[in-house]
Amino acid sequence: MLIGLLLAGQHTSSTTSAWMGFFLARDRALQERCYSEQKRVCGEDLPPLHYDQLKDLSLLDRCLKETLRLRPPIMTMMRMAKTPQKVGEYTIPPGHQVCVSPTVNHRLRDTWAERMDFNPERYLLDNPAAGEKFAYIPFGAGRHRCIGENFAYVQIKTIWSTLLRLYDFELVEGHFPAVNYTTMIHTPHNPIIRYTRRKTQPQQ
Repeated sequence: MLIGLLLAGQHTSSTTSAWMGFFLARDRALQERCYSEQKRVCGEDLPPLHYDQLKDLSLLDRCLKETLRLRPPIMTMMRMAKTPQKVGEYTIPPGHQVCVSPTVNHRLRDTWAERMDFNPERYLLDNPAAGEKFAYIPFGAGRHRCIGENFAYVQIKTIWSTLLRLYDFELVEGHFPAVNYTTMIHTPHNPIIRYTRRKTQPQQ
């Protein structure tokens, strides 16, 4: 199980980290707020990050949630109906496969306000998805929900805590990559980004 946890999340976590970088590079003010949060939570001189501090990086957490909403690494999930399921006027018979798409659920017109916008502040609300139980499913749902969810949050928040302390990121000539739909994990197509080392460096 441990091997599966570590290896199964390799491509999904790296892809989500990449997309998060592009969203932060596109919104420089948001990027600076995330950098300021590092100083506020960890200390002005940016000492080494501790595990217990990750939970206090609330803005970074919301940025990750919004990245997973707009760019879930996997577009479809398959489930088999064990009992008849009524959907509108149609009944799904037992044994039939049902396809669920996080990409579609995360952009439902009647569920998400400003559904196409990258807005981490929506998670400050008690109910950002208008009460829909399965409107946000980047890690699936039910008994087959991804066991690596908590590990992914720790991993990606650690990665971006480190990168934000060291570098400033910006898009190259405004280029924000399209989604590469030719692979199972939906990576950025032609990813290119500009980064410069920050003048103030964290403690070693």
